[in-house]
Amino acid sequence: MQLIVTGRHVRVTGAMKEYAREKLGRVVTRRPHLNEAHVIMDVQKYRHIAEITVRGKGLELFCRAETPDMYASIDSAAARLERRLRRFKERLGRRRKAPRRAPARRPLPASGGADRGDAGITLRFAMNPMFLDEALLQMKTQRHLFFVFMNADTERVNLLCRPAEGEIGHLVPKKLQGPGRPALFRMRVYAEEAVAADRRPRAVRREDRLVGWESPEEAVEAMAAAGERYRFFMNTEARTPCVVYAQAGGGHGLIEPGG
Repeated sequence: MQLIVTGRHVRVTGAMKEYAREKLGRVVTRRPHLNEAHVIMDVQKYRHIAEITVRGKGLELFCRAETPDMYASIDSAAARLERRLRRFKERLGRRRKAPRRAPARRPLPASGGADRGDAGITLRFAMNPMFLDEALLQMKTQRHLFFVFMNADTERVNLLCRPAEGEIGHLVPKKLQGPGRPALFRMRVYAEEAVAADRRPRAVRREDRLVGWESPEEAVEAMAAAGERYRFFMNTEARTPCVVYAQAGGGHGLIEPGG
């Protein structure tokens, strides 16, 4: 287990680092499937914030706590992490999914300005299970444009997006029909300011979205034609919701479950 402790806007003393290592060590030592943990301590005026991210095989959990005292924040974040690890273990024990062989893919087209060669470039990322409250918090604190995750409660692919300034939209699959018929997603919209570590916000509105079936290449072309930076679509090859996006250095990435 690699355990990293760093500070943001604060000098982390030896005592603070040792306390975090000891506290987190009690939570992760009995979980050999975890291989990395990162603790970030942040002080903003009177707000003492502790953020913990742990990673392992098929798992990434993010916890955050804020109190007037850093040691109390570490305690709260570690306790929240322990609860989520317990919930994840319980969910995992009930899963009975058979492994699925990933179909062969053609590479995505590279963007015109990038020297990627004629074949282009394809990037794929595995979606690690997360709970909605931690996904919302990660979307807010890390200022993502969008965030795709495997919902640990439902074991289905979910998308977080920004339908308007100060809002986070959560797209949940309702009816996934085959190619030729758009998939129906229900979007719950949350006020970003209401997203916090100690509570799950209420949706301010709900609306339905239809998501069409496309190949990754078709999705890239449609994204470019619309002038978008990413596109959420139903993948006709993988038969699952996916996202293509434009990379900052040129080319495109493909995010899909089990990649």
